[in-house]
Amino acid sequence: MKKFLAIALTVVMVLGVASSALAFDWSISEKTDEQKFGYKVEVLKFTRSTGSTGSSSFNIDNNATAVNGADVYFAVRVTVPDLKATDVVRVNAELNVVLTGIRIPAAATLPANYTVNISALPAGVYYLYNDGGLRLVSHGNPVFSWACADTDTAKITAKITSERPLPDAGSWFTYGDYNIYVNASTVEFWDGAAHVATFNRNSDGKVTSVDDAGSTTQAVIELYKWLNAGSADAIYAAVKDGKMYMTNGNIRAAFGWSYKTTSEISWNANSTPIILDPNVSIPKTGDNASVIGFAMIMVALVAAVAVKKVKA
Repeated sequence: MKKFLAIALTVVMVLGVASSALAFDWSISEKTDEQKFGYKVEVLKFTRSTGSTGSSSFNIDNNATAVNGADVYFAVRVTVPDLKATDVVRVNAELNVVLTGIRIPAAATLPANYTVNISALPAGVYYLYNDGGLRLVSHGNPVFSWACADTDTAKITAKITSERPLPDAGSWFTYGDYNIYVNASTVEFWDGAAHVATFNRNSDGKVTSVDDAGSTTQAVIELYKWLNAGSADAIYAAVKDGKMYMTNGNIRAAFGWSYKTTSEISWNANSTPIILDPNVSIPKTGDNASVIGFAMIMVALVAAVAVKKVKA
């Protein structure tokens, strides 16, 4: 008898693992697949080289440094995939760029935290310009030359997202057999005109309780099975143990889509060098400074100190 129970328990455990493997993950984890997304954003660092005729050229350089008050050089490049105009991923695509420790010129209209809908962009490679527009590189030089503020770290973060819009309070979206209402503190599931269950959640999405008053037990079980690929018990257990999260990200991943791709660069800014001779200037750190010129300045300074000592 004991041997039979052991075998039966093993079979139950195996079936439980198999069922769990097929289920949606309602844990705190929120996953996106950048490769399937297709959109790409890159924040690029540059240095500037000045030619003998005074002309300038910019070169991508991930090791470029910064000096407080001096210009840093960067560009934001966006790659748009070839999607139909009605594709829901394209329709909801947005670019967000955040500038930290960067002085924005008065003439520029690009704010420090900028979000723009990019759904109208056809396939291609675009650059961000200081008016907030995204254009092909043929429009002109896309490299920003903006000063580093008085800060320890200057940083630029860019991301492209496309997510299922969650309706405002009082409205819903339909997925499968259910109408779903999403509010700040609740997620409600209705089967047509019949309320099935309301999941109460706190600010981080953790489900704290479920209100299924007025609904039949069978209707609740069917909902739980639908939420977890046939395993209603797993939902009951997750809610009871405080391990079920209905974050907005999880809701979008389960009943729609949630994509994101990001890029970030930063500079550890140094204090501006102290110049003893007002007629001598040290090239900005963001530029390709002349090593020989800098060495000559240092030699001149050492010589001046030596002369002073001799006279003394």
